[in-house]
Amino acid sequence: MNAALDGARERAQRVFRSLWRAQDPGGLIRSLLADAEAPLQRRPLFVETGCGASTFALAEVAARIGGDVYSCECDSEKIAELRARGGEALAGVHFLEGDSLENLARIAARHEHVDFALFDSAPSATHTLREFQLLEPRLGAGARVLIDDAALPGARLLLSPCRKGKLLVPYLLASPFWRVKAHPRAGDSMVSAIHDRIGARADASYEDPAYVDRWREAFT
Repeated sequence: MNAALDGARERAQRVFRSLWRAQDPGGLIRSLLADAEAPLQRRPLFVETGCGASTFALAEVAARIGGDVYSCECDSEKIAELRARGGEALAGVHFLEGDSLENLARIAARHEHVDFALFDSAPSATHTLREFQLLEPRLGAGARVLIDDAALPGARLLLSPCRKGKLLVPYLLASPFWRVKAHPRAGDSMVSAIHDRIGARADASYEDPAYVDRWREAFT
């Protein structure tokens, strides 16, 4: 009985996702970067953790504005398959095989500015937050980030459990420098943010209700 229920639930979820999903990650990336331009005196830099349809979109935008793309992926077979399928379209993409944290640290050490970062590697809230924190000093005014498997707190009708954004999204919401927007019908439900040139847009006292632990009461 349990197996039958699980099977029925899985089929229902597949049907829901096929009907609810309205945009793939590549389409959303193209939309978010439609107005991207090359900064003065340097090449734009795009970074992603986890390769796939997003890699083609980033390569396309980079070719249009003269930018560079780093794709961090731990699966060597996935890289080889994507390279074979992409051919000349992905010729300018720098694939970095191995642990994303190690590779992002190398990118941050090599470049002063990152203009766009997609976080879509391990299904772990902690890992995704650590990835962001490695690049955070390089994400200046106007930089954009996109997190797959993510949602705003309390959101419903989502395409996945949204594990990757469980810590990073509240972190961005609490920052005075990031403007956050949900895309529940893209990818596996996604959240984007843009680094505000003015700042002081968000509520720095924000706490996700799901994580509030009443710690202040212990000190009163």
